[in-house]
Amino acid sequence: MKKLAALLAVLMSVFAVTACGSSNSNKEVTPDNLASSMDQVCTDANADFEALGVRGLTNPQLALEFAGTAEVRQAVIDGFNELNLNDDAKAAIADYITASEKIIAQDKAIAKAAAADDTEAVNKAFAEQNKAFAERDKAAKELGTEVCGQKADIKVEPSGTEPPADLDYAEPKNTIEEAATDYLKGFKSGNCSEINSNRHSDAGQLDAATCKQVSTALKNATVAGTEQYGPAGQAEIVAAGTHYATAFIEDLDGVLRYSGDSINDAGGLRPATEGNDSQETVDATIAAIRDNDGAAFNKTLPDKSSGFWLDKEGQFDTFSPGKYNKPFIADVRDSDSEPVQLGLNATFGFYYFEGSKNDWVLTTIHNPGIGSHYRFSGYWPVPKP
Repeated sequence: MKKLAALLAVLMSVFAVTACGSSNSNKEVTPDNLASSMDQVCTDANADFEALGVRGLTNPQLALEFAGTAEVRQAVIDGFNELNLNDDAKAAIADYITASEKIIAQDKAIAKAAAADDTEAVNKAFAEQNKAFAERDKAAKELGTEVCGQKADIKVEPSGTEPPADLDYAEPKNTIEEAATDYLKGFKSGNCSEINSNRHSDAGQLDAATCKQVSTALKNATVAGTEQYGPAGQAEIVAAGTHYATAFIEDLDGVLRYSGDSINDAGGLRPATEGNDSQETVDATIAAIRDNDGAAFNKTLPDKSSGFWLDKEGQFDTFSPGKYNKPFIADVRDSDSEPVQLGLNATFGFYYFEGSKNDWVLTTIHNPGIGSHYRFSGYWPVPKP
């Protein structure tokens, strides 16, 4: 089963992050204009948080995520310190900064505990951080800020990417809008058979308990936006205020079906950050398989918890479960095909790879943390044109 990410993962980090950064204004900041000055700092650095990638799903990913948030949040405080605060403004902002420093300290504690795979310590740090967030939110309310300390707006906008005009692929029988609607319809019905019928044949089947759990979570879900990339597509599904970047890939019968999802707190369906390495990663994945280089292949993966991780170099023929692994490896090694980008956004990258009996859609995911790093996350059989 080649999931892009865990289905509706229940994560401990449920807070909303609002970005801040430095301001170059030299005007004197008094208590009267303190809130607006802080909000300008926060607005200026929104892109820093938007570039952090998806929420962590494993301890290694949590370590990356919270090392990144610590760094960006420190830039928040640095930005406040660059303001020309008079003495009264310094006194007024003190509680907000103190609470923010506590949040950063717990960012670092979470990252350290997650890196050590100490889940108990991770949970403890989250609990302490939630207290610090409550302190910061109280300070923000007293200051009257409208951006800093407030829930960030989640963006949904076109990625600006699409398959090359001359790319020959089998056109799906349904649209991404229809696929997303049917996906939610299945969960709202509560019928596990209907739910599973909307999953790609290589995405595995849900058991009754999981069907019930996710049906409850998605009972009031809506589709906030969609974008199609030929034999692949993505929907932004909103449930209980959480935005799930949800991917769909054409199945062998020509129908777009669910392939995986992840949570991107800044919005999963928007343009990818500049300077990302998605294309480089998928190219490196193909090269590593052809070179039988297990160490190089592992470097293209999100972390060791990936189902593709090779404990022993060179075991590509059994590197993942399922009936498609050997045909995929054979197609990569026996052809000179190269991955062609179908679409790329803030959460997923989709690439077309020509095979023998069928073709393939390869996927990357925007790894948590700074650096705009995308990592190889799956390969999916699609029909030939």
